[in-house]
Amino acid sequence: MKQCLLLLFFISGISSAFAQFEKGDLYVGGNFGLSIDTRESSNPGSSSQYSINLNPNLGYFISDRSVIGVIPQVSFFRSATTTSMNTKIISENVKGGIGLFYRRYFPVIDNFYLFLEPKAMFNRTFKGENNPNYLGFSLAPGASYRINGKWMVEMTLGGLVYNYTYTNSGTNQEYDDKRIAFDLITANSIGIVYFINQKDQ
Repeated sequence: MKQCLLLLFFISGISSAFAQFEKGDLYVGGNFGLSIDTRESSNPGSSSQYSINLNPNLGYFISDRSVIGVIPQVSFFRSATTTSMNTKIISENVKGGIGLFYRRYFPVIDNFYLFLEPKAMFNRTFKGENNPNYLGFSLAPGASYRINGKWMVEMTLGGLVYNYTYTNSGTNQEYDDKRIAFDLITANSIGIVYFINQKDQ
């Protein structure tokens, strides 16, 4: 989180002031995640896994400080494990979903804002075992810095999160899992925003 804040302040030092948000502003943004993990053990055996997460978003300003928007999501996961008997086990899944969010900005200094974002998300596993359904609600704080009329960088923290997962195994067995968490340290991300309907200033 400290590195995220330092990046925002660094960008703020190389940009200049300009007009604020306006009702009717439209932007696209989001973040991209890639994770690769390879392990060797002394059994012998080995395992590797990777995941790719795409989280774009589209926001529309309903006032000079408030935004509503949608968040489509897609993620891919693959793992491969080689056992001590030289047997290879491969697991793959593909998840997708959609979310809705509201964001309220609070100006701090020129072009620098804090915000609060309630969000609802629904995801489903389309390829993989059990095909669980996921429903999540979150209330997250964050910070944004507008570099110029077209571009803005932002950092979102984890905040308060409630998750509900429902799984039908296909063998007349059903499972559900409810979790609530509060995390401002590890569950954070940096994204970039592009304003569609504004000219460079």
